[in-house]
Amino acid sequence: MKVLVYGSGGRDHCLAECYGDSQHVEKVYLVPGNPGVLVTPKGKRGLIELVPLADFQQVADFCVENGVGLVDVGSENPLEEGLIDVLNQRGIPTVGPKQEYVRLESDRAFTDDLLKGIGVPKPEYRVFEDPGKAKEYVRNIGYQVVVKANGLAAGKGVIVCDDVPDAEDAIDKIMVQKIFGDSGNKVVVEERKYGNEISFFAYLDGEHVMPLRMFAKDYKPAFDPDDVEAIKQFGGNLNTGGTGCYCPHKLVSPWLVNRIIKEIVNPTVNEIYNHLGWTYKGVLYFGLNLDPYDNLDVFEINVRHGDPEWEVLARKLSTDLFEMGMAVWEGTLDRVRQVWNNQYYVDVIAMEGRSKASRGWNKGYPGRYGKGHRILGLDDIEKGIAVYFAGVDDNPEKGLVTYGGRVLHVVAGDSTLEGAREKAYRNIQKIVFEDHYNNGANCMRCRKTIGL
Repeated sequence: MKVLVYGSGGRDHCLAECYGDSQHVEKVYLVPGNPGVLVTPKGKRGLIELVPLADFQQVADFCVENGVGLVDVGSENPLEEGLIDVLNQRGIPTVGPKQEYVRLESDRAFTDDLLKGIGVPKPEYRVFEDPGKAKEYVRNIGYQVVVKANGLAAGKGVIVCDDVPDAEDAIDKIMVQKIFGDSGNKVVVEERKYGNEISFFAYLDGEHVMPLRMFAKDYKPAFDPDDVEAIKQFGGNLNTGGTGCYCPHKLVSPWLVNRIIKEIVNPTVNEIYNHLGWTYKGVLYFGLNLDPYDNLDVFEINVRHGDPEWEVLARKLSTDLFEMGMAVWEGTLDRVRQVWNNQYYVDVIAMEGRSKASRGWNKGYPGRYGKGHRILGLDDIEKGIAVYFAGVDDNPEKGLVTYGGRVLHVVAGDSTLEGAREKAYRNIQKIVFEDHYNNGANCMRCRKTIGL
C-alpha cells in the first residue's frame, strides 16, 4: 500500500517514518514535507518521498492518480481548513477528524462547556470577549489563573500567571495586542492547577475508542527553571509548543490508565458519538493534570497527536501503525491489539537560540529567531538515535539550514530513563547551527532538564 502523510513538522516526519516501518507499506508520500527527510535512510532510498503540494484538491488528485490507500493528517491547521472533507468526498481513506469536529480544539469555550455539562472534571473557568471584563474578573477572584486564547495557536496560546498583574498583562497581550491573531478575540480564564501534567491519547473510528495505555510527559516552558537570565530577558518563562518529552511518564500504571479512561475518555467519547452524533475518525489528545490529592482535571483537548509526545510514543509503540490507521477508517479498532516495548525514550528539541542578525541580535525561540543557519553534525549522530526534522530548509550553497524556531528532535531509547537521557544529550551536543553573522558560533539551544 501507499500512504500519504500531510504536514511538514517533526510529528509529521515521525508519522511518515512509522508508516514506512509497516510491513504493508511500500511508499510514503510526505506533503508538503521538509527537506530534512531527504538526509534520512528512508528518504535516501526513496521509501519516503517529498511531494510539494499545498492545494487540497491537488492533494486529492495526487492520491487518486498514485493509488494512495491511506492519508494521515498530522496537524491541526489543515484539519480545520477541511482537508479531510475534501479527501473523503473523493472516497480516499483518512485518519483525522472532519472540519466540523476540529471545533473540539479550535473553540476552547465550546469544549469546556461540553466537558462541564457531562461532569468531566476540569478547573473553574470563565469565557470573555471583553478585555475589560476579563481584567475585572481576575482582580476579584483571588486565585491564580491561566489565560488561554480561545482559538488555535500552534500549542502556544496559553499564558500561566503568578498574580493579578501577570493575568492582566496576559489578557492585554492576547486580546488587545493580538499576539495570537484572531484566536485572541475570545479568552478563557481558568483556575491555575498544580501537579503533574499528563498527555493522554485515544484513537477513534466512529464507533469504538482505543485509548493508548501509555502516556508521556511534555515540557512546555521555553527555559529550564534555573535559567534565570533568559527568563528575565523574555519577561517570564513562556510556554512553547513543547521543548522535549519523555515516555513512559513516571506516573504510568494500570490503575491510573483505567481511571483516566473511566473518568475522562469514555464520557467524552460517548458525548461525541451519541449526543453530538459525530462519526469521529482520528486521534484525541487529552491534556490532563493530576494534583497532589489524586484529583484529575482536563485542561485541554486537541484533535491530533501531540508534538513532541508522538515522537516518543511512536518509538515505544510496537503495533503496526498502518494497521491502526486502517482500523480507524474501517471501524475495526476493537480488533487492534496494543503492543509496547520495554524501553524508555527521551526527546530533546534543538531550538534556535540567541544569534546575531544583520542589525542587532535575535533573542531566539520563542521570541524572534534567525533563519538560514547551516546545520552541522548530523553525520556524527550515533546509530539507533532517531532525528525528526521540523523547522528546516534546503539551501543550494549551505545544504540543510534552519528555518523554524523548533528545528529538530533528537530521540534516544534505553532500558532506563537515565540511559535514554544520557544518549539524547550526548547526541544533541553534536548538533551545530552555524551563526553566519557571528563567526560561525553555535546558536543551537536546548533545555537541559528534559526527563529529570
